[in-house]
Amino acid sequence: MRDIKQTIHRGKTNQVLLFLATFAWIPCTQAQVEFFSEDFTGPLDTGIWAQNGNANGHTGVVDGSYFMTAENGGGGTKLVRFIDGTAGSFRNEIEVDLEPFRLDANPGTQSDFKWKMFGPDGFMEIVLNSFGAMRLFHNDSDGGGGNIQPNTNIDIADGDRLKLFYEYDIDTDKITVTYALNDDPEIPFYTGGGIDGPIGDIITNFVEVENFKWGSDQAIKIITGIDSWNLVDPGDPVVPAEPEPLVITEIDYDPVADTFRFTWDSEPGKVYGINWGFDLTTWDFDISDDIVSQGTTTTYPALEEPAAPNPGATPDGPPRVIFFRVEEQPAP
Repeated sequence: MRDIKQTIHRGKTNQVLLFLATFAWIPCTQAQVEFFSEDFTGPLDTGIWAQNGNANGHTGVVDGSYFMTAENGGGGTKLVRFIDGTAGSFRNEIEVDLEPFRLDANPGTQSDFKWKMFGPDGFMEIVLNSFGAMRLFHNDSDGGGGNIQPNTNIDIADGDRLKLFYEYDIDTDKITVTYALNDDPEIPFYTGGGIDGPIGDIITNFVEVENFKWGSDQAIKIITGIDSWNLVDPGDPVVPAEPEPLVITEIDYDPVADTFRFTWDSEPGKVYGINWGFDLTTWDFDISDDIVSQGTTTTYPALEEPAAPNPGATPDGPPRVIFFRVEEQPAP
């Protein structure tokens, strides 16, 4: 094997990501409402986020998500961010994994997941219970309060990724609420005004996520992982950044033993596969198709395991050229 070259390709999010190896904070737009974008890839900034409620329910940032649980009688576990500014239009969006939550049977974890907004004119919240039913509640500063969208089953199951969206237009004083499961399109949930007419400013005090356990079975706990949270100008929605290239950080080839070990930048929760071939068009040979991500970096074979033998070796020795491809496997 004379030298090592590598060519790297990466598709858009949720498409197959691959590399080929051959051996021959988005800035926030400032307007009336103080906007933010948070992807929880670093330590939680406790200068802008408050961990309220049940202190034991805050696990914190792990592999790019903020994890929370809840206990019965603990008063709820709350992640809060205070919002400055004056009334204006906004789009508030969150992406969260809830598992365990439904447990494939009612009442599941006997818990509620609540996403709230508070302002001088009242508050609004989406409440999803572990029966799989979701409702939209509005309370205004004049004393009106109640569900403006009643409990509706959204067919969520453990392992699903839930995306929720509030979009408020100050000119019409109307709010549009949508949701999406995994990478499916947004589904309309509610469009209209408040409980008895106006909505007004329901955002410039603070926003909050709460896990609340109403059931007494302490052995079963809700666990949520917030992947991202964005509050943006609806005229300038968050555009996902182009994904970083799938980078091979190390290729360890032992020419004496004729073995390989690969290390690449990976994403938590993903599964990868490695194929090989003698050209760049035929990938009929699998080394493995179920390599579970080890976090932000994955090594195959793992360091505690023997290196992988050269799959193209013959009695005459290794091939002059062999190609390897690492793919991100599609979600089930």
